Amino acid sequence: MKKNTVLFCFIFCFGLSSCARFFPKGPDRYYFGAYSEAETAYNQERYQEAIDKYSAYTAENPEGNLAVIAKYYTARSYAQLGQMDKARELYQEIVQKYPDLVWAKFSASQLEELKAGKKPA
Repeated sequence: MKKNTVLFCFIFCFGLSSCARFFPKGPDRYYFGAYSEAETAYNQERYQEAIDKYSAYTAENPEGNLAVIAKYYTARSYAQLGQMDKARELYQEIVQKYPDLVWAKFSASQLEELKAGKKPA
């Protein structure tokens, strides 16, 4: 019985370790194409590039998991560039299309700040 348990553990561990090659490691593990590039550009305050990359992501993945977030940060990028009408338009779209998501609440908050004439943070 003990030999069978040891043999099973050995085979299980060997099989598990051989599967590791199928799971990416390092920075590529969290790479989502244009979305990841947009995040980098946004964090480096290259807002026009961020807009272009977020827009590319949403064009390719209009219903993707990150599409609403991409729209939100596209709006924030527009606001950072002083294009408040475009920012407002996207924030309103998010509030109307996705009222149950936290991004709608964030967008509503940004709309209030735009109404109050506050500069984007």
